[in-house]
Amino acid sequence: MRIRLLSPGGEGDVVRASHLLDEPPDPDAVRSYLADERNVFFLAEEKGRAVGFLRGTAFGQLKSTRKQMFLYEIEVESGHRRLGIGTELVQRLIAYCQEREFEEIFVFTDPSNVAAVSLYRSTGAVTETPADRMFVYQLLGTTGVATP
Repeated sequence: MRIRLLSPGGEGDVVRASHLLDEPPDPDAVRSYLADERNVFFLAEEKGRAVGFLRGTAFGQLKSTRKQMFLYEIEVESGHRRLGIGTELVQRLIAYCQEREFEEIFVFTDPSNVAAVSLYRSTGAVTETPADRMFVYQLLGTTGVATP
């Protein structure tokens, strides 16, 4: 399996991954999305076929100069689930954000989505309470040292 961070010019890769999306992507919208440096799109491929993706958007803050990343969507093809692809996609996003000194990554999910909750917790996300919908990956502690 190979995971790539798509950049401008990768529109065709996103369109070829349309079987993983809820709706067919619009090539112009994809071009605009990939051209925006705040956005990330990681594509997981096996034998040249898209089997998963993760996308997110960076946000500035008012309390810190460090950015936050909103993990907007992650999907793994049904026949490729429970093989570590989702975990690897999240780990790639974490590494990407740590390299760029983001403060945190956050993601919302329904607490009854057992698979998502398990994925986020197993990769280091925490919630304030078990019923929370927002999971947070704290990337930089107060000492400036990256934490898992």
